[in-house]
Amino acid sequence: MKKALALVLAVVMALSLAACGGNPTGSSNPPSDPSTPATQQPSENPNKTGVEGISEDAVLRVAIDGEPDSLFAAYQQNKADNRVNSSMFNYLVEWDDDAKESKPSVATEWEWLDDDFTKIRFTLRDDVYFTNGEKLVAEDVAQSLAYSCEYHATYTTMFDPDHFEVEDDTHVIITLSKPYSNLIDILGCDYYTIFDWSAWQADVDKMGAEDALAKWIRDPVGSGPFELVEWVAGDHITLTRNENYWDKDNMPYYKQIVYSFISDISARATALQSGTVDVTFNLAANQIDELKAAGLTVNPYNQNVVKPLTFNMIKYPSLADENVRKAIMYCIDKVALADADGNGYELYGKSPLLTETSSYYAEVESFSQDLDTAKAAMDAAIAENGWTAEDLTYVTWSIAGSDTSQVELLQYYLSTIGITLKIESADFATVLFEHLFVGDTSISIAENDAWDVNRMLNTLDSRIPTSYSAYVGEYEDELHALIDAAWAASPEESYEAYKAVQQFAADHYMMTAVNACMLTDGWNSSITGMKYDAHCWPNVWAMRPAA
Repeated sequence: MKKALALVLAVVMALSLAACGGNPTGSSNPPSDPSTPATQQPSENPNKTGVEGISEDAVLRVAIDGEPDSLFAAYQQNKADNRVNSSMFNYLVEWDDDAKESKPSVATEWEWLDDDFTKIRFTLRDDVYFTNGEKLVAEDVAQSLAYSCEYHATYTTMFDPDHFEVEDDTHVIITLSKPYSNLIDILGCDYYTIFDWSAWQADVDKMGAEDALAKWIRDPVGSGPFELVEWVAGDHITLTRNENYWDKDNMPYYKQIVYSFISDISARATALQSGTVDVTFNLAANQIDELKAAGLTVNPYNQNVVKPLTFNMIKYPSLADENVRKAIMYCIDKVALADADGNGYELYGKSPLLTETSSYYAEVESFSQDLDTAKAAMDAAIAENGWTAEDLTYVTWSIAGSDTSQVELLQYYLSTIGITLKIESADFATVLFEHLFVGDTSISIAENDAWDVNRMLNTLDSRIPTSYSAYVGEYEDELHALIDAAWAASPEESYEAYKAVQQFAADHYMMTAVNACMLTDGWNSSITGMKYDAHCWPNVWAMRPAA
């Protein structure tokens, strides 16, 4: 059940998760094609130079949008969890968001061991210690990643944990079930954190797996720059600096971080404006200009997560008609749809799957809003297949209480070519399990990871039962061949292979990336140093006063 839930969440990516990626070849294999687009953001880097040294008493006050469910990153459930536990753990690599590449962290170097790019050896530091004083060794890496394969199933499909090899305390070989061209980049996010496996196993042996998990959810053992002091249910969590942190050149400035739970989005903005907190996350797009005018640093961060317009071709025959999909593509205005979602701050692109936040992005779409072309395509579809008004009536679902301005604009565009789109509302779980995933949502704009190349391919593949937006039609075999070729591509070949998949999707009007998903974070302008990990999730541990 846990794996099934993880699979559904990863497919839909609605509300709870967001993501990011970088150089598709990984830092150990630079791209051979210098024309590969670089990751871009629409705004300048908001971070400034910070003061040096550490403080013996300074406290960073952070507002998060709810109480975490788990501080055990390997059992992470949502964004609120990440906002806290990202300061408590380390990864093999660390994502450098300025350079858009991964850099050494617990791993000092890595090398591919075969021409198929399925075996990679990591060399580890020998001076990393967990907060309980135990030394981090290769066994911890292998077992932590294997554990993630169980609880983060769809983010670990590339791993073959049964064939991981621990050579000695500082060398581990990670085996893949298939080539995964951006492996190095994505290893710097919370799905791949390293924890003290021996301490975990000791607790499992002592109290059983269920009770051990309950303990670690509240108080895990990591090797990060901060460790837990207290968790006051319903109010706040306090972390204190790990004075024995291994990375002495990057010790945190703040002695403590206090995370307050403020679920109301307006209340978080008010707390930031009043100075009650120094940092807050997940602000609304329509708050950006006001907060900037108040002198606060606001970062509308376009993630490597897209909101594609997708069609359920499997259950709705009219949507399997290429002319119907063509009519839809030509009747919409993607710029206006993006603006409706992000108040003018969100990016869109000319690709079915990606925006320019992804280094896999290729401008392969040649269409823009043209109602004459749209109506001609719809007339051709009706003439050939006899579609009725009932055939051209679709349902989309929204999360109760969420902003529906984007889907309402889509509803208007579709009406111009004779399509009726009904917008239904339900709670998150109902939308997820009873509507979108089981297939009675016919047209949707839902989040889809692009940082993880798995999302790019699987969402189109009709051979995968969970691909609710899969393509069906007379050219299916051709698409399957392109998908298989992309999976098999070497890191140097991956950009062109993924471009070919995007081109096919554009040629057949399969879907279109309406816009990037955006995180909006804010902090007092007197501090700096916000980090964004490989999943585009923010991390405050390195923040410090601006110089």
